[in-house]
Amino acid sequence: MELGFDDILPYLASAYRRGVLAPFIGSGMSRPACAGWLDLLVRLAGEAGVDVPEPLRRARPEDRLDPSELYRLADKAVLGLAALGVEARAEAYRRALNEGGRAAGECDVPAQTAALARCYWPLVLTTNYDDLYVVSRMRQSRAGEMAGVSRTGKPSREAKRDETDVPEVLGRSIEDCHKVVRSLESPTRPLLWALQGFLGGQAARLDALVEELVLDERRRAELAGQVVAGYKQYQHAVNAQPHFRRAFAEVLSRRSLLFLGSGILEDYLINLFGEIAHHHGPGPHPHFALFSSEKRDTLDVRFLQTRLGIAPVFYGHYAELTELIGRLTDAVWERRAPAPSGAERPPVAWMPDELGFSLSDGSKHPSGGARKLRLRYAPLPVPAAGDGRECVLVSVGRTPSDNRAIPGTQANGFLVKAHEAGLVADTAPERWRPLDAAPSTAYRFDGAPIFGVAARDRRLDVPRDRGSEDPEDSRDLGVIADAVCETLRAADAAGFRHVHIGPVASGKHRLWHPLHPFVQTLAGFRRFFAEHPGTGIELVELHVLSSAVWFPVVAGKVPVAQMLSSTMMKIWVDIRDASGSSEIFAVTARGPTRVGDIKALCGLPPARWNAEILPRPSKVDPSSADDLLVTPTSIVVLSPRR
Repeated sequence: MELGFDDILPYLASAYRRGVLAPFIGSGMSRPACAGWLDLLVRLAGEAGVDVPEPLRRARPEDRLDPSELYRLADKAVLGLAALGVEARAEAYRRALNEGGRAAGECDVPAQTAALARCYWPLVLTTNYDDLYVVSRMRQSRAGEMAGVSRTGKPSREAKRDETDVPEVLGRSIEDCHKVVRSLESPTRPLLWALQGFLGGQAARLDALVEELVLDERRRAELAGQVVAGYKQYQHAVNAQPHFRRAFAEVLSRRSLLFLGSGILEDYLINLFGEIAHHHGPGPHPHFALFSSEKRDTLDVRFLQTRLGIAPVFYGHYAELTELIGRLTDAVWERRAPAPSGAERPPVAWMPDELGFSLSDGSKHPSGGARKLRLRYAPLPVPAAGDGRECVLVSVGRTPSDNRAIPGTQANGFLVKAHEAGLVADTAPERWRPLDAAPSTAYRFDGAPIFGVAARDRRLDVPRDRGSEDPEDSRDLGVIADAVCETLRAADAAGFRHVHIGPVASGKHRLWHPLHPFVQTLAGFRRFFAEHPGTGIELVELHVLSSAVWFPVVAGKVPVAQMLSSTMMKIWVDIRDASGSSEIFAVTARGPTRVGDIKALCGLPPARWNAEILPRPSKVDPSSADDLLVTPTSIVVLSPRR
């Protein structure tokens, strides 16, 4: 039975929301900015001074050619270019790749690639060498939504590099394959996995890619050296790099791939798919490949389906691909504005919007009196006036000088709704009063069932940038767990049994991705219920407002039950040597853990190594780097002291 795009669109939308859909883009996604395969080989042969056989010289891109002739030409061209240095060889490839010989930065991003880049993708695989997807993502990234790049705090260059939502380009090295596999189970910066090497220099200048932290000069040379074109290079990529095959097998078994631009038609990839299927058996997720109808007679549908697990999906003319991708991104992201004439509504796709947990010893079903926690992908509700059992906790700031609460966007917006519902008489900020000793972390709005969580730095000398819109206080990741625990204690003492809580320390002035305060909020819940086993609170509902948090939770990248149950945590340690090369370790520790503990665990002399925590816990540097608190989502970067 032949599948059409309308048949698979609801599945694609559902798979995206579960975090298991990954595009795999081929050369068709880069046309017409980049040369097709035949033109590329002819131009490479010219760069290498290699004669091109007359049949290939006269051939047109749409002609059916003997693949063996193309492989032989590619092998001769690559061998001829081997006499050049790495950078000169890369420049030769760029001249051959850029349509019309355009200089770096002068190639237009094709419409189909721009349509794909409109959406956030945690992982994109590609057989292309170009920068078109990355540059389009640079231009269209949702500032502040996924990684908080619009935050007014000033994270370091290292923090920006690890938290931007512009993809990092990875290749086939052991370190890069490790990063790809880690991204399947942990929240990381989005990745573009360039399976055949990466050149860049099409839609942006090379220095712009370095400036935007897509890659640095050292890695640019490394990835250019991984370019695959000739027969020997293909064989080396597949047969001489077992770590690459294993990483690819992990991706194939844990993601549903969507092939765009016919990347699957590469012979060595078909062989790689076949090898993985032979050793591991069929994977749990279906894969799909979009083909224009003109490919119908040249593809073996049965072979793709049964041997490779890839379902071909045919559509009309190739020019329709942009609209199909647009319909997919409409279904999982914000709809295009204005919407195309006659556009259909995106398909309905079920997704989890609530996850529930109960305190239990695991030997039987939790009793009716068990403490419960729900995560809800929904806005905060306003409790009914006079209910007496239900309250709401919102995030607030605090003035360092006189300990007053500073209501932010979340608190002010909620108070407006509470006023409209008749729950409070007015929204005056002076009605917030502290509930614990200064500097306070818990507040209450008069006698209303509304509490404020102030996860703010306890130091009074927080620097404030001149002319900045930053508030006079500073959020602090290390205080969130204490502040949440203290505010829950106040709500419990006031007799409330059902607590709603919004995102804490996640407003626009934060220094970090909203996932970090989310995890610290879970730590506050764990601490409260461990320290108050007799609490009267029966149900806590944590309301998640950002897809940047909810999607990783639904995808299983955040082990919520583990974080609620245990202080054990896996910490990523990035050790960078004097040349800039890095090695990433995963160490297990019991919280609270500080930088000095990590150095000791790794056997590093503390005096010889600088440390940086990503993200920075607050705007204020600690008295000693070794005193800095490490959270479960932290990355500890260690580099030699100069």
